Amino acid sequence: MATSDAAAIWRFRHFDSFETAEWHAVLQLRARVFIVEQDCPYLDPDQKDPKCWHLEGFIGDALVATLRVVPPGVSYDEPSIGRVVVDPDLRGQQLGRELMLRGVAFCQDLFPMPIRISGQAYLQNFYESLDFATVSEPYLEDDIPHIEMLLPGP
Repeated sequence: MATSDAAAIWRFRHFDSFETAEWHAVLQLRARVFIVEQDCPYLDPDQKDPKCWHLEGFIGDALVATLRVVPPGVSYDEPSIGRVVVDPDLRGQQLGRELMLRGVAFCQDLFPMPIRISGQAYLQNFYESLDFATVSEPYLEDDIPHIEMLLPGP
């Protein structure tokens, strides 16, 4: 189990640079939250992951947060950020905010244009606090309410 005594160490890298055990840790954290905790059986590993940059946050040796930056033309015309996840044991400690701020900065450096996301609807206020604007009505994705949101370009 991760502890919050130390600051997270952050690392961005492309899918191609992961070792098998490192990618397994990403999938394990994503499955813990998106499939088990949210009780949502769906195929998390998809054809987008190999095209993406992935941000990992570590405390000690433990992976505690991750997201992916999806290039333009893969999910939307704009770049996107997705698979945003924080270890459930460490929620409420601003790791999600730091994760997203780092993800947005990296995405805007790589692709200086607006960022479009499909966010879970219950996180609308969180994403709006990061200057994303809601641009769709709620819709179901894997039986979970989502909304499209857009962050203006830099």
